[in-house]
This record gives sequence, structure tokens and C-alpha cells, in this order.
Amino acid sequence: MTEALLDLNNVTVRRGMKTVLSNLDLQVSSGQVILFNGTNGEGKSTIIETAAGLIPLESGSVLHHGKLLIDEAGRSNKPSRPFGLTLQADGCMGSQRIEEHLLTSMDFTGSRIEMDSILERYNLKHRKHDTIAQLSGGQRRKVAMIAGLLPGFISSDPLLIFLDEPDSGLDQASRTSLIEDVQYLRQKGHGILIASHNNEFEQCATHQFNAEGMTEIPRESTPEIVRDHAPHQPSKAMIALRNGIVYNNRTMATLAFNGIAGLLTLGILLALVEPTKLDSGTIQRSGLILSSAFAAGLVGDSMVQMLHEHRSLAWWKAHRQGIPSSYLHGAVLGFALTLLTQLAMDMPVSWEVTIIGSFLTISTMFIVRMLDLTSSRLARPRAAFTRILTPILILPFALLVQWITDSNLI
Repeated sequence: MTEALLDLNNVTVRRGMKTVLSNLDLQVSSGQVILFNGTNGEGKSTIIETAAGLIPLESGSVLHHGKLLIDEAGRSNKPSRPFGLTLQADGCMGSQRIEEHLLTSMDFTGSRIEMDSILERYNLKHRKHDTIAQLSGGQRRKVAMIAGLLPGFISSDPLLIFLDEPDSGLDQASRTSLIEDVQYLRQKGHGILIASHNNEFEQCATHQFNAEGMTEIPRESTPEIVRDHAPHQPSKAMIALRNGIVYNNRTMATLAFNGIAGLLTLGILLALVEPTKLDSGTIQRSGLILSSAFAAGLVGDSMVQMLHEHRSLAWWKAHRQGIPSSYLHGAVLGFALTLLTQLAMDMPVSWEVTIIGSFLTISTMFIVRMLDLTSSRLARPRAAFTRILTPILILPFALLVQWITDSNLI
């Protein structure tokens, strides 16, 4: 019996006030390529994102390889096996290099292959080390599409591959290569979902799905397609941590956002307060030393803001293997700000308090980051003012300052 790679069971999905999918049942088996080619508004992208576990369900459940991914009760599990995903909005950060995005996609799979032959097929090999922000819209689309295909090239076991408008902005030669690659992955036994208006995909699809339901596409046997790749290489661990460090080093986002907030706070305090008039061991003195580190943390994780670009955050969340963060840079920044505050105010340096300042920055950053991530599934996440809840952090900050004072650390 052919393995069921994907099961959508009685799935209902709402977008705002509109029910986009109603009691949908869909099963994808090994070797099937299902083409969603309905008109705009019929829910093609919604089906892709629901199958990837990105959209909450009103009813029903989504299973990958027989294991629950999400259900109507809000339960969400890590996929039992990796999968390929190309979102309609690309899912690529502008500060990434092409090779970094593709290596990340392969690391999710647990193995790597040589990518030069694939990039050459899509005329991107000479741009391999360029950042995605330097690419045209069509070239960026190629990168997003290749990232969705790569898990299928790597794995010998059947996987799911979700492609939402993968041909958007592609030239004819690239579309031809894409259709050949989809045929190759189908022959390997992968299950592929494609949302596209392009009828050329009927050349490689086994079924098409629209408002009238599922229909099988009659097809003749096709010659076996061969793709030669170098032997597999091991992937690298700590995917989210590594990428977060690389992006921060390249953009200096933590310094630009959190660091400026901390330095502005320090500057205001120096302009308004005379440190020499504050007695040592007072709560005011302790609060003064930690204020800049606290303000830096209140800005939140700059990485989350960067990941909103082209829905990169959704791409990372779908794979459920972590989301890049700025915690390491936040810890260094909190340490530096607390130390700088003590030096600027001509106070004796307390290394214990300096370390506490470092932890204060990353713990505050973590809480604000969680508030930001809770709204990330909304249609307009930046319109949800979750930051209005940040004043509640003043109480734990005051308690920390009181504890430092009582412990005579200052």
C-alpha cells in the first residue's frame, strides 16, 4: 500500500470573517504531485500553509507521515520528518547570502549535498555569495523555490514538498528546469503540492485540485530523469543559533536597535542625575546602574523584526527547529552597558552587578520577543500592540533593584 505522506482531515480554516476551507479532506501519497490551479480566492495558498502547519484550524487535523502536526485543539508538534517549503512571499531574509539560505534548508533535512550544479541549472551559480537583497525579484524567487526542492534532492525516503507559486517571475528556461526537477522528485517517491495558475505544471502533475474537486491527470510513462550530486555531507547543528549570530554580525542589528536605546537612556540619566549625590547602597543608585541594560532589553529581539521580511519568520516557524535570536549579542550588550554606566558615573565597578545587567538585558529581551511571537500568526501582526504589556516588567525590575540593594552588591 502506498504510504500516506499527508492527511488533511475535515479541515476548516477561517481568514478574518471568511471561511476559506470548509471540511476539507485531502490525502497525498508517495509519488503524487497535486496541482492546485483554481481561481484567486479559492484557498490555494491557504491549503499549502495549512499543510505546513502555519495556520490555526477551526476544525480538523493535519498529519504528516501518520503523525499529528496540528489540530483544532491548538496542539502543535514537530514534523516527524523534514519537508520542503516555498512560500508565496519567498521566506528569505535580505541579509542572507544565497548559499546560507540553501544550506539552512538542507540542515533542516539533516544532511547536505553540493549545490553548485543546482544553482548552475537556474543560472545562479555566479551569485552564490551575494546577499538576497542584491537579487532581482525573479532571482530571489529562484532561491526560495530551490530551498523548497532541496530536501527532496537529499532524502532517499519519501518527503512532502510544498510549493506556493514557485514559478512566479521565472523565465521560461527556469520553468522548464523546475518541471523537470518536480518530475525527478516524483519519480523518487516524494509527495508534492503545487499552487499555481500555470498550466505547464500539468506536464508533471498526477492530479489537479480546484473547486470541482480532485481529478487525476492521465499521463504516459516518462523517461527516468537522473540528477548527479556529490556524496552527502553531514549538516551542522544549532541551526537557529548559528544563523542568528551570522545575521547579527552582518547587520549589527542588536547594536543599532537595542544598543541605541540603552545609550540614549544612559545619556538622559547623565544629563538629569548627579551620581555623586547618590549615596552608595541606595535603591536609586542600583536602579540607575541597571536602567540602560533594562531599556536595551525592552526594545525586544531585533531578529524578530528582521524575520518579518518576506515572511521569513513563517518559513522558520513551519520547520519547527528554532528561530534565530539575538540573545548572545544581547548578553554582550547588557554587560557592556552596565559596565559603561558604572564607569561614566565614576562608580566602583561591581562585576556581580555587571553580570546581572547582562542577564537583565537578555531576560527582558526574551519576554518581549515572546510577546512579539504570539501575534506573528495574525494577518497584520504589527497592528497588534502587544508592546503595551511591557510596563508589567517594571515590577520585576524594581524587585531586582531592591534585591541588589539589600545584598550590598553596590
